[in-house]
Amino acid sequence: MIPAIPAVGIRFDIGKITSGAYGIECWRTLWRAVEIQTLGGCLLFEGDTAATLRGTEKVYCIAIQSPDLKTLQRVVSVLKASGEFQRVAASPPFTMAAAVTREPLSEAGRIDAAGDLVGGVNSRTALVHVHKERGAV
Repeated sequence: MIPAIPAVGIRFDIGKITSGAYGIECWRTLWRAVEIQTLGGCLLFEGDTAATLRGTEKVYCIAIQSPDLKTLQRVVSVLKASGEFQRVAASPPFTMAAAVTREPLSEAGRIDAAGDLVGGVNSRTALVHVHKERGAV
């Protein structure tokens, strides 16, 4: 992650995810709630939190970085209104700024200016699945 760019960490309680592929399931939850086209110019990251790796919590984090704070605020607002996210959210459900950039997260792609996902494995797998659910593929 790039420390100078604003970020939001979206935290998922691994124990509430019903699939062994919890990373993909977390991305599915995100893509069902957040329209990818609204994230143009964002960088994406993912992984277990440092506390999870130490064994003191069970949280998977998806982080979004954007120089546009309004984009990050919209993501938080949309997820707060998502019943699906609320059912699997960790406590606290979000982290911001330096607390996010300190996490040991891996790159998960970026959203280009046209609103298309570039790169990513779990993020792309989940996005394709959500598009199929919506009949968009």
